This record gives sequence, structure tokens and C-alpha cells, in this order.
Amino acid sequence: MPVENEKINPKLATYAIINNKMTPIIYSATKPESEASNGRQTSFNFSNNGGDFFIIKEKINEGDFALLVNQKFIDDNKFSPFKKTEKETCHQTKTTLSNKYNRHITKSLTIAELNNQDEINLTLFEVKNDSALAVLSYLHNNQIITLDFPAKYDEMSTWRVDDGGIFDFENLQVLSIFQSGKSIKIATVFWGAEGYNLNFYESTAGVFKSIAEAYGYSAPQ
Repeated sequence: MPVENEKINPKLATYAIINNKMTPIIYSATKPESEASNGRQTSFNFSNNGGDFFIIKEKINEGDFALLVNQKFIDDNKFSPFKKTEKETCHQTKTTLSNKYNRHITKSLTIAELNNQDEINLTLFEVKNDSALAVLSYLHNNQIITLDFPAKYDEMSTWRVDDGGIFDFENLQVLSIFQSGKSIKIATVFWGAEGYNLNFYESTAGVFKSIAEAYGYSAPQ
């Protein structure tokens, strides 16, 4: 997913951010999708996919996602180291979120902890009539920055196609976190039954706004 002030020419990208770490890349070529392609944006179909291709000298894992950036992005954005976790959100934060949205909480987990004591929580609220809501929240210096995932409840497909009306916490993953001036930026992947959404968000006025996004079709293989 290319990023630099929302858009970047892939040919000008010089680094890939993978799992919150920077690795140099070299633009190789742009090629069309081959006739042998099955139309899936997966590692299994990589050689058949069309698009921009890069050389990465460092070893990466099959299926890793990357942000493509240039030197200006590296200069303007500071990496925020974090560790993934899965524990119940503290009572105070849950109370704050419940009051903010005026809803009872069904489930809430801390999914990432940063070295500076910041944390990211994922919260599922009760369904009101047919209104479903999940919220990713970033706790920073006693301020909560939120990213809402509202949806109309459907027992077959609510947030994602064929999700059975269930918000699976494991399907929303934080990939990278940055701080730029007073704003926080996060990269996420949100998996579904048929594919995945990659998003790059920036905080503004207490909420996260998407500044870059991409979609990959991945199923069935």
C-alpha cells in the first residue's frame, strides 16, 4: 500500500514498512496480470498478479503486508514500537467508552501496548435495534482517539461478507504505528471471508481518518 500524503508514485518508493520495521526496496518493474492469474491478491498467486514489483534484500515472511514510503515519510514520521497482546481492557477505559457511546459493552480487549504506555483497545458494543458497533480506540496521554466500525446488524453479513453477524477480534490487526507531530498514524488489516482491507489512518480532532487504503481479494484459493 503506497503512502505519502495520501498518495505516492510507487516508482519513487524507497522503503517498505513491514511489521513496524523499515527495509530498503528498489523498484523493479510494472507488469500486467498474466492469463494464468486466478484474480486473487495472495502470495500463492504472486507471480501471476499485475502491478508494481520491488526488490527487497532482507528476508520477509510469506504473506507480509507492507507500506511503501519514501525518505520524506521516514523523516516526518517516528516509529512507535509496540507489542501485540490480548487482555481485557481496564475498567476505567471501558467506562469511558461506554459513557462516550451510551452503550453497554459486550467485549473489550487491549490488543497492542506501546513502549510509552499508550495502548490500543478493540471494543464491541451491544446491538441497538439493528445498529451494530465496534470501536478501535487509542489511549494517548489520557486522550482517547477512536475509529468507529458501525454496521447494520445482519445474521449473515454485518461488518464483513459471511461474518455471521459476529465481529471477530482476530480479523482486525494493527501492523504499524507512527507519531508525526501531534498526530498518531496506524496501519491495519481487516480480514473477511473473501478478502482483506488495508488502511492507513491519521488522527485528527480525536478520531482516526483513513488517508490510504487498498483491498485484496483472497478467497477461495
